Amino acid sequence: MVREGEFMSSGVESVESLSATTHRPHPARSRLELYPVTGETRARYADMDPNAHLNNLALESLHEDARATLTARVFPGVHDPGARQLRLITSQNVVHFLAEAHWPAVIETGVGVGRIGRTSFVASSALFRDGVCVSVCDTVLVAVGDEGPTPIVGFAREMLRELQLRPSGRDEWTR
Repeated sequence: MVREGEFMSSGVESVESLSATTHRPHPARSRLELYPVTGETRARYADMDPNAHLNNLALESLHEDARATLTARVFPGVHDPGARQLRLITSQNVVHFLAEAHWPAVIETGVGVGRIGRTSFVASSALFRDGVCVSVCDTVLVAVGDEGPTPIVGFAREMLRELQLRPSGRDEWTR
């Protein structure tokens, strides 16, 4: 058993300070028109739990497919080990489950770029069922070459800018 004093002496203020969570997503994230790349997919029977909910792993898989669609556009050949110039490595993945989705379902997907850094970017996606946003996800992807993280340059950087999320108005976007 760890006592409170042991945390204090190690520079840790409390047990709670050892874990990290994130704020709820901005309400604008629940609008499909925010996302420049959209699609739809059918949930599988195997995606549901005993209560006929689409389970969290199935929903995360749909976010992953949306990200792959985006990254294949920006980095041609990135998913082909024999052809790719660089790899994209996930360094962080945050998923919010906002509403239940039941099987059978057609899920609309939306994905775009939330932020662009020097060697990384955030792929921001959302899943919708019957117009209701059921989940949003933000994934930090890092461009990696043989020597480690590598700058995103040229055509890829331009494409990322073109695929940024599209807030419709300043007032709605600011908190």
